[in-house]
Amino acid sequence: MNIAFGHSNMDMDCLGSLILVKNLFPDYRLVKSNLIHPAARKLYNIYQEYFDFLNPDDLRVEKIEHIIIVDTCVAARVKEYFNHIKTPPDPKIKIIDHHNLENCDILGAQKEGAIYGANVTYLGKLAIRNKITLLPEEATIALTGLYADTGRLIYENVRREDFEVSAYLLDMGASLKLVKAFLESAIEDDQISILNQLLLVAKTKIVQGHALLITYLELPDNINGLAAVVDKVMEVENPDAYFAFFFIPKKNTILVIARSQKAKIDLHELLQRYGGGGHQFAASVKITNRDGEEFHQEFLAYLECSLKPATRARDIMTRNTYTIQEHISLRDASIFLEQIDLTGVPVLNEHGGVSGFLSLRDIMKGRRASQMHAPVKAYMTRNVITANGNITMREVERIFYKHRINHIPIIEEGKLLGIITHGNYLEYKKHQGIAT
Repeated sequence: MNIAFGHSNMDMDCLGSLILVKNLFPDYRLVKSNLIHPAARKLYNIYQEYFDFLNPDDLRVEKIEHIIIVDTCVAARVKEYFNHIKTPPDPKIKIIDHHNLENCDILGAQKEGAIYGANVTYLGKLAIRNKITLLPEEATIALTGLYADTGRLIYENVRREDFEVSAYLLDMGASLKLVKAFLESAIEDDQISILNQLLLVAKTKIVQGHALLITYLELPDNINGLAAVVDKVMEVENPDAYFAFFFIPKKNTILVIARSQKAKIDLHELLQRYGGGGHQFAASVKITNRDGEEFHQEFLAYLECSLKPATRARDIMTRNTYTIQEHISLRDASIFLEQIDLTGVPVLNEHGGVSGFLSLRDIMKGRRASQMHAPVKAYMTRNVITANGNITMREVERIFYKHRINHIPIIEEGKLLGIITHGNYLEYKKHQGIAT
């Protein structure tokens, strides 16, 4: 028998990947994990007949020759299946994953994949190439998985290929109304209680320039749907990353659920140390036989020494900055701005310090008053909003929005170090999911 399965605690991308495997490799039987992620249960319950899953227990009496593993390359996340596979001892294994395959610890496996926003995308590309026709229900399952892992195509991990496969699945009849319904996080009464508690205990901690939201909560028992609650807190507080610690004393168990908005905070990489996993922007880990508060403090110390420093103003500013002297005329300043094709520049005094900022709007005031012969210092903006080179991009964003300005001169030791423009900031935002 040939079989295919995904990671334990199957999520939507895992289910979407398996429905495509069923169509791409019809001689393989799908195997269901004993655990299904709470967010994916509704999807599975409605469409389980389309998978025709075997249970892991069914594998004990089968001779397994070939295995396809999707959406993971970590041995611990597929242990439940291999515990039931007895013969032959060395089936041929192929891994199809969109994570970094360099971290694969499944020995002897053939690896293929690409760093797309969702694992569905890689398999969807194969389906397009092989001209596979899907049922509308199968396309809906796959599109739900793709949208779940890409934040409906707005996460920083999204690639062009994610859009291409989305279009293919829509052409196959995927229902956006159903996809939206499956992705909505339904919050039950007990989850609302946890949500309120988390918001009360939430603390923001600055680590390496990143704004991390931290919560620690003891629970009398495990509660289904904690990940959906964490997503809601993330949505409300909007930190760079969120680490939620749940400790269940009677089971001596700690659950860490994490979410990130920045590529520099790679959650899959961070939680691997403790046997956890997931994705760059969403991951979790379960710890047993540890004191909750002790592990909580240990993990915070681990973050202090493991996180890469956040991008600072000095990292993205324009260093070779155009400036003008405050004594030159508005006419000369206007000609200069036209020559360099800028809308404004810092103004320097005779000591080289920034004394103001001159924009085209300031020049227009002088032109309307027929004062183009007047010195720049007579019409420049004197109350200039400046910043230090060490401020984070979150602070840069706050300054732009609060003061409604287009330029932030970066000053250190009284001298102009550079300038951040809206263009610098937007370029950073465009690439931050890949390069920061």
